[in-house]
Amino acid sequence: MSALRDSGSMSAPDTVLIVLKRSRISFLRSGAYRPFVTINGHTDVLPWGEHRVSIPDAQPLSIDIYVNVRDPKSKRWTFGRCDAVVPPGIGRVVEYSAPAQESFKGDLGPSGTTRSHGLIAQALIVGALGLLCALILLGFLGMGLAALSGELR
Repeated sequence: MSALRDSGSMSAPDTVLIVLKRSRISFLRSGAYRPFVTINGHTDVLPWGEHRVSIPDAQPLSIDIYVNVRDPKSKRWTFGRCDAVVPPGIGRVVEYSAPAQESFKGDLGPSGTTRSHGLIAQALIVGALGLLCALILLGFLGMGLAALSGELR
């Protein structure tokens, strides 16, 4: 994939537009992982966003995408793996949506048809952490008010 370059939204002949999207709600680990893209046997690490790859329109596209976790303490090094074979054609666009939670699969398909799996699970985890922080803050506030009123000895 040496002919990889950033692109706009216009389709060019003999190129494939690859859109790599991450979940917006998975902000807690967003910097810890990068997508690995294998196109017709060539693997490359790409940043999130849109990329054009030079592949002739008459050639089929075999694509495999997964996310690699850079955390050495993680028991699971890859997640969100998807693969597909895109038939030959003009103006091919492939979109990958990474999962919001590491235990879910990614989604790979035509532009606008993919979604991030695990959003509800991630929202519940973030909500539980927010509630826990609010309860701890409320406890500290109560202790501070008790100390100011002289009820704490």
